[in-house]
Amino acid sequence: MPSVNSGNRKIKTIKVFKDHVTLSFFKGEQLKISKEAYLSSYIYEGKSLSKKEIAKLEEITAMSALLNYALTIINKKRLSEKEMLNKLMAKENNFSAAKNIIKKLKENGLIDDKALMEDLIAWDNERNFGVNKIIKHLKDKGIPESLLDKASFPSSIEKKKAKALLPKLEKKYERYSFANKKRHVYQALISHGFNNDVAKETADLMKNNDEKTERKLLLKEYDKVRSRYEKKCHGYQLKQKIYNYLLNKGYKYQDIAKVLELEDFNNEDDSGF
Repeated sequence: MPSVNSGNRKIKTIKVFKDHVTLSFFKGEQLKISKEAYLSSYIYEGKSLSKKEIAKLEEITAMSALLNYALTIINKKRLSEKEMLNKLMAKENNFSAAKNIIKKLKENGLIDDKALMEDLIAWDNERNFGVNKIIKHLKDKGIPESLLDKASFPSSIEKKKAKALLPKLEKKYERYSFANKKRHVYQALISHGFNNDVAKETADLMKNNDEKTERKLLLKEYDKVRSRYEKKCHGYQLKQKIYNYLLNKGYKYQDIAKVLELEDFNNEDDSGF
């Protein structure tokens, strides 16, 4: 048997449990360590451990607990290196230990920012997100700039995604005048992350409302706005407010004028039309 090393604590008994090992010393103290720590060196009953050796066992045990925590997280959700570092630091404010854990995870393919980025891009493409929204998502996930610079977003795919959204957006804004609907579709595409040129080109694909549909929408909007304003004003002032409102809603001047000509405005003054 190897000679007993000089140290501060001499091991009396060693008890091995399912998830840890307990060292009992002759002075009545105990030290609970991980199995990784127990197997990291030759430990036996009667051996004396120095303060430095005990500190090393405690460090390895802490590392084991942190690694188990990291593995638990990964089993639930894929994280980037930055996200994992933040979680490990929140759990145990030990930068060196956290970096060592991440190194182990990367060596075993459990953290891979490049693969994660590619999967997120594929997923966001399926959801018809534009390049700007995808890049924001990647940044929020902690993907480094060095990888973002290598990401590819072909214009053909961007246009295809935007075009795929067009029918749904046209349906959403069908109650608006054509001009107003087109503005809303354009803004919606920008909100989905598409660049200005793709959003504009896609909105330009929209077919204009036929005359009957446009007039029906105009009359419906007119009834609503007149009901709102006639409680506060009348005559020329009412007519002017209605005109400005409908003009801002994207209806053409001549179409608005035709509707107003058919309506009765008390004391109206048409000098402004």
